[in-house]
Amino acid sequence: MDPKPFANRSRIITYDQVPDIDATVDRTKAHRVLSPTHIATQIPVEILCIIMELTMPPTQHFLDSTVIARDNRSSRSFSLQTLRNNVLVCRSWYNVGISFLYRHVVVLQSKQLFALARVVSNNRSLGEIILSLHLQCYVSVSQMATVSMAVDNILAVTPNLTKFTLVPIMKRQPFLNHEFLRLVALTQNTPSRITDLYFRISRTLKDTLNLMPTFTYLTALHIDMIIGENDGLPTEHLHLAFLEELHIMHVTWHSYRHDMNAFSALAETLSLPSLRRLLLTSQAVEDEMVFEPLLRKFGHSLHFVSLVRPHITNRYCPYDYRRPLPLIPLLSMCPNLRHLATDTRIPIRMPTHAHLTWVDLWVQRRFLDPSEQSAVTLMPHEEKVKLPSLRGVRLLDMSLFPFSGARTPLLIPPDMVGGTESVIWSYSSLDLRHDPGLLYRQKMNEVDDVLAESLEHRL
Repeated sequence: MDPKPFANRSRIITYDQVPDIDATVDRTKAHRVLSPTHIATQIPVEILCIIMELTMPPTQHFLDSTVIARDNRSSRSFSLQTLRNNVLVCRSWYNVGISFLYRHVVVLQSKQLFALARVVSNNRSLGEIILSLHLQCYVSVSQMATVSMAVDNILAVTPNLTKFTLVPIMKRQPFLNHEFLRLVALTQNTPSRITDLYFRISRTLKDTLNLMPTFTYLTALHIDMIIGENDGLPTEHLHLAFLEELHIMHVTWHSYRHDMNAFSALAETLSLPSLRRLLLTSQAVEDEMVFEPLLRKFGHSLHFVSLVRPHITNRYCPYDYRRPLPLIPLLSMCPNLRHLATDTRIPIRMPTHAHLTWVDLWVQRRFLDPSEQSAVTLMPHEEKVKLPSLRGVRLLDMSLFPFSGARTPLLIPPDMVGGTESVIWSYSSLDLRHDPGLLYRQKMNEVDDVLAESLEHRL
């Protein structure tokens, strides 16, 4: 349960105006709080907290996807607008609701960031409410310095912030990620407050990793990596004591020999004593030699591994998902693994594993059709018996990949629903359904219950 609102009246924020940092505006708006009605003022604080909690936008990172959240008709926009309206009912509603409004902030446009910086600088009590900040917006060349300064100013007045996710998006100029990261590293407050960092590396792997020691409290690191044959490989030792999750999305343009050298260099230079989750998204996962150095070094501590080929449609060079992944040698290096996610079009072969509990299989939508025999045999019975701790196998609709990516199994875990339960999320751009053993997109005019009929054959 979230913390209760402020009990000390001396710390209650003035209620005559509420900053609005909606994505459709570039400045804060002043809203006048309506005159209270008798009934509204008599509602107990405990009931108001429940009302506000039910109005909160979805908290799962999956639902912060830019594909969904940038749509003003999305559930997040409706939820935030309803929450603002609740806050403006009267003084008592404001005093309870303002902490819900600012507790978890998601910024998807740079103008929202600048508005937030002004608001919390003028009213530091609002900054004290913020517990998490997710910054995922486009940053132009001319904005790099001002964005890094605005972030630093926000972090200077948010002492209770425990999670800060930075996802800079450089329009058509991914090589500028390194320059922006260098500016961020030079700021006073930001480096030590970032917990989740996502960025793209294009011919700057060595130089970018040299900046990482500045970010001492990273718990999750996501790298989109493009390496040329003449690019320098990392040589300096890098110790990240608190990093629990490493996600590498690797685009292969050259020979696997060059890829193997790059990942061997990463394995030699990285020290990650807290690593528990490793996600590798690359066509190169088909070659066990490429990622063997990483798994050999960190495999004993891993509880979750994702080995997935990128979901890319290329008519000139289509990926062949029928080629099996080398799961047996790779998973043999992860004796304490609990959760595996991978993709396939053919029945997979598994090693004998004592602790593996869940298996998620990314498959194309046609494999979710119960009339297809292949849907039943993707995880044959003779492979399941090798896994004495196995609780279930779940099929993931590959069309979800552009929305949530390889982290989907973490964001929506397989044990989220019971044996007879279903969960449905409806958004303007996505309808998502989770049945036992099946996570998929719903389509218009489709009888979705038909998909669930074959679950008893798959599990």
